[in-house]
Order: sequence, then C-alpha cells, then structure tokens
Amino acid sequence: MKKKTEDTLPERDDLYRIISETAKDMITVWDKDLMLIYANPSAERTLGYSGEELTELLNGSGTSGLGSLVAPGSLKTFRTEVRKRTKEDRKPGGPEPHHPVELELIRKDGSTVWTETETILLRDNSGGCTGLLSITRDISKRKHTREMLSKSEERYRNILESIEECYFELDLAGNFTFFNDALCRMTGYMPKELMGMNNRRYTSPETAQQLYQTFKRIYETGNPAKLENYEVIQKNGAIRINDMSASLLLDASGTPVGFRGVARDVTEHRNRERELKESYENLQHMLEETIRTLAFTVEVRDPYTAGHQRRVAQLADAISLKMGLPLEEAMGVRMAALIHDVGKVQIPGEILSKPGPLSPDEMELVRTHPSVGSSILKEIEFPWPISDIVLQHHGRLDGSGYPHDIDGGKMSIEAKIIAVADVVEAMVSHRPYRSALGLDKAIEEISNNKGTLYDAEVVDACLSLFTEDGFTFS
Repeated sequence: MKKKTEDTLPERDDLYRIISETAKDMITVWDKDLMLIYANPSAERTLGYSGEELTELLNGSGTSGLGSLVAPGSLKTFRTEVRKRTKEDRKPGGPEPHHPVELELIRKDGSTVWTETETILLRDNSGGCTGLLSITRDISKRKHTREMLSKSEERYRNILESIEECYFELDLAGNFTFFNDALCRMTGYMPKELMGMNNRRYTSPETAQQLYQTFKRIYETGNPAKLENYEVIQKNGAIRINDMSASLLLDASGTPVGFRGVARDVTEHRNRERELKESYENLQHMLEETIRTLAFTVEVRDPYTAGHQRRVAQLADAISLKMGLPLEEAMGVRMAALIHDVGKVQIPGEILSKPGPLSPDEMELVRTHPSVGSSILKEIEFPWPISDIVLQHHGRLDGSGYPHDIDGGKMSIEAKIIAVADVVEAMVSHRPYRSALGLDKAIEEISNNKGTLYDAEVVDACLSLFTEDGFTFS
C-alpha cells in the first residue's frame, strides 16, 4: 500500500502544477521570511511582470519592492494580514480560518487592479511553518459594480431624503419597515418611534379601516391603488390630510412581503380649496343678489309683468337641465333669464301698462329693450355672457325677431332657451291688453314653429317638461 502511494506522488505533483499554471487566479508561494518562491502564469499576466522580474522586485528590494507592488492604501492591510498568519504559526493544530482581504495592487504599467487574497500557512510534517500560499483573484469588475451600486444607493437615498413627499414601506401587517425623513416631519415622530409602528397608531378607527381596505385591494389584485383625503393624527394631536399612492412590495421570488407607497400632505392645499370655494360661493351670492335687484327694478316699473322674469328663469333652468347642459352653463341661463327684460327700465311706464294695442312707434320703442338691456349689463363682469344672451333673447331662427340682424346662426344656445321659455310664459300669463291664452296655445305655438322660429332641441325639451314631467310654474 505504501509503495502504491509513493508511485502516485509524481503524478500528484504534475496535477498540482497543471492546476496552478491553468488557474485564472494568481497563486504565489512565499517562504517564512516572505521571500517569493513561486508565481503562476496568471500572476505574471495580471501584474505585467515576468516571474524573474517579480522575484527580483520583491526579493531584492525589501520593503520598497513591496511598495512598488501594493498600493499605499493597501500596504497596512497587507502587513496586518501577514502578522495574523505569523501568529498562527505559534498556534498549531485545529483548522486555520481563511479570511479574504481586499488589496489594491500596482501593475508594471502603473495601473492598479483590485484583488481579493486568501493566505494559507504552509506547514511541514511536524507542524512547523514553512511559508505562505496566497490565492489572489481579480475583483476589479466586482469592485466597480459594488461602488456603482453604492453610489446609486446613495443617490436614491439623497433623492428620498430631499423630496417633500413621504416615502414608506410596510410589512403585510401594516407596520413601518422603511421611510424617509419627510414622513417623520409630517407625523411629528422620531425615526425610532416610527419604525415598526402600525397605521392604527396614527389614524382614527375610520381612517384605519380605509387604509386596511386599500391595502387589502392591492394585495388581492396586485394593482396599485390610491387613497385621497385621509386623516393622519400627528404626535401632538394635530390632524393632517394626506393623499397616498401605494403598490405591492415583492421579494426576489415574486412573493408579496409588504407594501410601498408615497404620501403627500395636502392639508394646506385642501384648506385653500375650501377657502376658494367659500369665496366663490360668496361672489355667486353677491351676483345673484345684484341680478335680483335689477330684476326687481323692472318689476316695480311694470307691475303687470311682475314675476314674469322669475317664471321665465324657472322654465329656462328646467329646459337647460333637461337638455343636459353643464351646471355652470345652466346657471348662466337662469341668471340671464332673471334679468332678460332689464332694458324695459328705459320704456315709459304708460306704454308698458297700456291696456290696448301699441302703436307702431310704441312697438318700435318696446323692441329696443334687448339692446338697452345688453348695454346696461355690458359694464358688469359676469362669469357668463349675460349681455349677449339678453341681446339675443328675442331673436328667431329665420331672422324675423329683433334686433333684426339676430338669426339662428348668431344666437347662443342660452338665448335660444330663453326665447322659448319667454314665449311660453307670456302666452300662459295675463297681460294688460289681453287675457291669458293658456298652456295649450303656448304648446301649439312652439310646436308649429319648431325648427323655423324656435330651436328644435329646445322645443322638444320644453314639450317633454310639460307633457311628460308635469312641469308647472310656481
């Protein structure tokens, strides 16, 4: 058996030589005085020196030679590692731990290469140290990748800490596992207080339920979700309003492990919105009061048509909504209808209340009221084109109305609505020169002249109000 083992030793030495010479890692052997004994071809290729040059550099120049091969920043690490291995010589027996160290080496051309080196003690049969074996691997690419990742992480960390939005990550139970400084500022808690905190701690029971339902939907569908206008209770008890967008957080295998999201404090924005809404409502109220005052001015001078403008506004408003006009436009129709006859303030009261037919001159004077009303209203800033609507409300599609240059092509939809509502209300109401004609006559008038005098869509909406919806003037 012993003879067989001895016969295989040359074969084993050849095998070790082949492994050393073909290895991609650098392999160097040193005696116990740190004199270089052997460097494999990979070491020569990596460092740019021949074996003889390496031996001469390291063995003939002492520490200065070592300084030519190991970069200044790595010399201390190298010497520390050698001292550790030297001490291990005094502790024979037991496994020898391998601790890779990173060293920056200098090539012959002056460039550097980052390496990872493991050093192993070589011992004789009696356990005494005979030297060192170093296996060194080029990790320049890995080092560069690691540095890039580190820089990337630092860049993203800086971004997270500089943005105003609150970035957070939660586990599946809703506990904070990561967050940026903005979340601390918004909640008023210190980082160590927030870490691990559940959303139930900083929200009301109602808000906690909203958050639970939102995250439950994200977990079940895998789709991102938003939650707007939810309340966060700060550490000092103050209430802040937040908008949040969140998505599912997955591990490397694609298994859900939590949630990530961005929250924005919109408290001030919502307060401004509320203030603007209140301001708008106040302005709206002031405009309506101005319009009602103008309408009352007409009714005081013409008691026989008192309430006419209000009833026209009521019907015009109903037609607008029936036609599906946006609420803002429908409001404009209603406001214009309330003062569509304001121009009558310039017509003498005796003409307005005359019990008999008007003369041609009197009729011509009455027909000036749309132009006069438009002129009065032109100087008032309304959010709707009130002046133009009032000017056009006696127009007809075929141009037979007044002013004479107003036809269907020049009439706005608002004016077309008021034109129909005005005719219907006038015919069903009493006038100084005639009794009320009744609803049937009014329906007959707009039906027979649909598409010629009056807009067809407006007429259809008006007829539907009376025949199907049971509209009545109040």
